[in-house]
Amino acid sequence: MLLFQNGIIHSMDAAHPEPECVAVGFDGRIAYAGDLIGAPAGARVRRVDLQGRTLIPGFNDAHVHIWKLGLLLTVQVDARGAAAPDIPAVIRAFQTRALVTPPGVWLTGRGYNEAELPEHRHLSRADLDEASIQHPIVLTRTCGHMIVANSRALELAGITRDTLNPPGGVIVRDEHGEPTGLLQETAQGLVARVIPDVDHTTLSQAIQAANQHQLALGITSATDPLLTPLHLSVYRQLEREGGLAVRVNGLPVRRPDGGTETLPLPERFNSDFLRVDGVKFFADGGLSGATAAISQPYKETGNRGVLRFEDEALFELMWEAHEAGFRIATHAIGDVAIEQVITAYERLNARKPDGSLRHRVEHLGLPSAEHLQRARALNLIAVPQTIFLYALGKTYRRYLPDVFYPRCFPVRAMLNAGLTVALSSDAPVVADDSPLTGMKAALDRLDSTGQPIALEQAITAAEALYAYTMGGATASGDDANRGSLTPGKWADMVVLDGDPLATDPASLPGIRVMQTYVGGELVYEG
Repeated sequence: MLLFQNGIIHSMDAAHPEPECVAVGFDGRIAYAGDLIGAPAGARVRRVDLQGRTLIPGFNDAHVHIWKLGLLLTVQVDARGAAAPDIPAVIRAFQTRALVTPPGVWLTGRGYNEAELPEHRHLSRADLDEASIQHPIVLTRTCGHMIVANSRALELAGITRDTLNPPGGVIVRDEHGEPTGLLQETAQGLVARVIPDVDHTTLSQAIQAANQHQLALGITSATDPLLTPLHLSVYRQLEREGGLAVRVNGLPVRRPDGGTETLPLPERFNSDFLRVDGVKFFADGGLSGATAAISQPYKETGNRGVLRFEDEALFELMWEAHEAGFRIATHAIGDVAIEQVITAYERLNARKPDGSLRHRVEHLGLPSAEHLQRARALNLIAVPQTIFLYALGKTYRRYLPDVFYPRCFPVRAMLNAGLTVALSSDAPVVADDSPLTGMKAALDRLDSTGQPIALEQAITAAEALYAYTMGGATASGDDANRGSLTPGKWADMVVLDGDPLATDPASLPGIRVMQTYVGGELVYEG
């Protein structure tokens, strides 16, 4: 048995918010949290001196694309700003990869943001053709809602000037009607479906690499919100082999991009390290790429984003999952999409009330006060990303109509409305997925240039920490087993060299993760 003492302890348990010590039993669960005088003692107790450091529950990243993050860490071309600051640098990165890749093999990359590039434009098929015309190339924008394909990739996908936009998607064309290579929302699937699947070994290694990255950030639990049957099979294999280092809540997608095929409801599964009892839908696009469905035109583009479903089609797919008892998580950022999704959830509840089945709204980017009231009435869970304000705020200013600024990821209003809030990163959409950076953004709401976005929506450090621990546990449907240092829960814990509840917001990202424990086992030491 381990007994942690002589430090600052934030348990996230209202019954014992700052215990003097925490004991971990031989079963990997919290055995005691309270005063030192009442703690377990004896020869089998090994004391761990925190030396004044801070012990908290492990962070829960409630929305992070683990396998996508892992592929970027292992096999994909990194086109994020630090690695590729301009379009020529992106082209060179693909040229370098092409030199060591047999002709005809697909090259993929991720991370560019046209608003941050000095050229202030999207890449095109012509740009990627400069890298190679012997390889099909696909580059995903940082938001994950757009891709750029080179000419070879478009050819293999059969995309020409005569190809119609798929429902919920856009094939961007030049002034002559020719595809530029930029594909938005469901149009991405026209290319994605002809890219060979990543093999099991590569995907398994990617997930494990992402897990190790997360442990270094103090993340012990996470929700991976876009799984296909292939991803599920790899996760199940890793779970069987003891290969998952982070506890994962998986959300299989029902309707992949680029077609009308609906994937079957997944097989329910629940173990100590893998939970599958929910499903995922996309209602609209991304805010930073001006494809989230909003009620007023975006600056520059003049459009209003993309709704991926007609109302009735979305409801019927949701109903199948709701009736079967699956928790539903729906991506909805723009106010038009939020209205569609909340209305669908209201119809589900009216047809079959189920107080135990708490659905989620992923992102909830631009809700109105009425939306939040209706969400509370349904007991919905909000999963926003305050880190977007820092990482993408500059892009929001470029595209988002000014009238929406006061309600941009309004976490203060969400909490005031009584919603359960689970903070998250949506990595690899952002380069820095540290929960401490996400906490900073929740507290100061500054973009990367230091400009504030809706300061009145700031929350406290305690609220932010709760949203990154208990909030994520509740959103995953497993708050009885994780999220706080409560006796009976898993001893998933993090030792920090500073106190996040007593640190200036600007200094939060500088706090170091010293140790990470999963089930009472030390799995990372910095």
